[in-house]
Amino acid sequence: MTPRVIDQVTVQVMPRGTPQVTRFLKVARSYCSFADLQAAAGLKDRVLFWKTHLEPLLLAGCIERIIPDKPRSSKKKYRLTEKGRRVLGSAGGQDE
Repeated sequence: MTPRVIDQVTVQVMPRGTPQVTRFLKVARSYCSFADLQAAAGLKDRVLFWKTHLEPLLLAGCIERIIPDKPRSSKKKYRLTEKGRRVLGSAGGQDE
C-alpha cells in the first residue's frame, strides 16, 4: 500500500470526526501526559480512554510516545506526529 492509501484508510477507521478526538489531537500538538489527553477527550474512565482513543491513535501512528522504549515511565509524554497533523487538518482543526 502507498502512504496515501494508508492515510486514507487511517482517516476512515479512526473516530476522528468526534469532537473528543479533535480536542485530543489539538492538545497532543505539544508534549502532554496521559492525564492531559484524557481530560481533553472528556473521558473519566482510564481504560475506556485507552481502548477507544489513545491505543488506536498510537497504532495508527497519529501520536507517539516521547520515550517509546519505556511505556510505563513516570515521565511518559505523548505528541502528535506528522500523520496526526494531517488527520487533524482533514478534520478541520488546524486553526485555533
